[in-house]
Amino acid sequence: MSNQPDGGGGDDHVRRTEPAGEAVITASPASRASLARLSRAALIGAWTVALALPVIGLVSLFFRARLDPEWTSSRLHFVLFLAVGIGAFVLAYFAGQAAERRGDARVFLLSLAFRATAGFLAIHAIGTPGVLLNNDLPGFKVAIPVGLLVAALFAGASAFIDLRPGFAAYVMRHRVGLRAVVLVTMAAWVIWTLLELPPLARTSAEAAGMLLQTVAAVGAVAYGASAARYLVVYRRRMTLLPSSVVTCFILLAEALFGSALVGERTWHASWWEWHGLIVTAYVVILYAARRQWAEERFHRLYLTATRQRTQDLSVLFADLASFTTFAEQSSPAEVASVLSAYYGMAAPLISHGFGGEVEKFIGDAIMATFNSRGDQPDHAVRAARAAMELQRQMGLLATEHPGWPKLRVGVNTGQALVRELGGPGYVAYAVVGDTINTASRLQTQAPLGGVLIGAETYRRLPPHTRAEARPRLTVKGKQTPVDAYLLRSVPDDSQNDLGWHRAAVIRSQLALRHRSPKPEATPGQSTVLPPVPQHQDSI
Repeated sequence: MSNQPDGGGGDDHVRRTEPAGEAVITASPASRASLARLSRAALIGAWTVALALPVIGLVSLFFRARLDPEWTSSRLHFVLFLAVGIGAFVLAYFAGQAAERRGDARVFLLSLAFRATAGFLAIHAIGTPGVLLNNDLPGFKVAIPVGLLVAALFAGASAFIDLRPGFAAYVMRHRVGLRAVVLVTMAAWVIWTLLELPPLARTSAEAAGMLLQTVAAVGAVAYGASAARYLVVYRRRMTLLPSSVVTCFILLAEALFGSALVGERTWHASWWEWHGLIVTAYVVILYAARRQWAEERFHRLYLTATRQRTQDLSVLFADLASFTTFAEQSSPAEVASVLSAYYGMAAPLISHGFGGEVEKFIGDAIMATFNSRGDQPDHAVRAARAAMELQRQMGLLATEHPGWPKLRVGVNTGQALVRELGGPGYVAYAVVGDTINTASRLQTQAPLGGVLIGAETYRRLPPHTRAEARPRLTVKGKQTPVDAYLLRSVPDDSQNDLGWHRAAVIRSQLALRHRSPKPEATPGQSTVLPPVPQHQDSI
C-alpha cells in the first residue's frame, strides 16, 4: 500500500503549492526589512510622480511659449509605446493566468483592462507617422484615449464586482466571450481607422474636439471612481499591489485629462507629458506585480469569495496499490520509471483531458478536483470519465510492463470548503471537508484496476451508466456507513461539454499505443470516450 494520507490530527487534504520564491524563504529578517523599505520607497516615489506630473503639465500649458517646446521623435514614440504595450500584455497574461487558476473575477477583469490598454497602445505605436505608415490617420492618434476608455470599463467592473457576488460567477463563466470582446473592439477600431469612417474622417482629429473630450471625461471619471473604490475595499490591507493599482488608475485618469487638453499640440512637451503618465502607470504596476510571490502574484487582489468559499465539486483520488512492496523489491531506477510514466500520463489526462485540477501528489497517489472554480456544472461526469480513462491507460502501461503496480481510484461529489491559507512567502488553497475525506476512503476500498464512486457522484451521471452497488461500506474514520458504486462504464452524453478535451486524450492514447500491441479489453473497464466531434469546442 502506498503512502495514503492519514494524519493523526485530521484527514483534511491541502493543495500542494510551491514556495513563492527561494529568496523570500531564505532571506534574513534584515533582508526582508530592507526589501519592505525598498517597496515603500518605490510606492512613495510613484505617488510623488502621480502628483507632480500633472502639475508640471499644467504649468507647461500656461507658459507654452517657453515651457512647451516641440520635439519630434517618431522612432522613440514607436519604440516606447510598442514596448509599453508589450509590457501591459505580459501583465494581462499573468493576471489572466492567476484568475483562471483561482477563479477570481476581479483579477480577471483587471487582466482585460490591461489587455485592452496593451492592444490600443500597440495600435497607437503602429500608427506613428513616418515609421510603418506614411499617412497620419486620426484613428491611430486617438487610439490611446479610446483604449483607456475601454480599459476603464473593465477596471470599474473589477472595483465594484464585490457588490454583486453573483456577477463574479457570471464573468468567469463567460470569460472566453469577454476576451473576444476586447479583440473584436481592437480589430473594429483598426478597420474603422483605415477606412476613415466618420467621425474619424477629419483632417485634424488630434484636436481636442467633442469626441476626444467625451472619451477623456468618461474614462477619467471611471478611473477616479475605480481608484476610490479600491481605496475603500483595501483600506485595512493596503499593501504594495493594491496601492499600485490605485496609483495606476489615478495616473491613467490624469493622462486622459491631459490628452483632452493638449491633444492638438502634437510632439510638444505637454503632449509627451501625458504620454509619460501612461508609461509611469504601467511601470508602477509591473514593478509591484514583479515584487509579489511568483506562484501567487495577484492574490492580494482576490475577492473574499475566492479566499474562502463553499464549493460543490468532485474529487478524485488515485493510488498505486502495493507500491511500497514493489519499491522494496525493485531498483531505484525502475521505481523512478514507474512514477515518471504514471505521473506523465495521469497529470495531463486529468488536467488537459478532462479539465480537472491536480491538487497534489502524495507519494504515488494523486488528488485532483473538478469544479473547484465553479465553472464545470458537469464535474461529476468529468471526474468519472477521467477515473475510467485513467484506469484504461494504466492497463496499457501494465500490459507493456508486466509486474508494475495496478491502480485504485475513488471519486466522490459534494460540498467542500476552499480556503486560502499561509503567509508571506507561502500561500496554499486548502480544499477540505467530508467530501474530500470520503473520496480518499473510497479509493482504499476500490478493487485493483477499479473505480469506486460515491452515491452522489453516481446520482449525477447520465442515464444508462453501468455500475454495481456497494451499499453500506464501512470506511476508516467514519461512523456512518457509506453507499458506493463500482463504476463499469459511463455512456456518451452529447449534451455534455467535454468535446474540447477529447482530441488531447486520444492523442495521449495513440502515443501509448504505438509502443505496444493493442491489449485485450479488461472486464470492468469498458468505458470508451465519445468520438472526436468535427468542430471541437475551445476554452
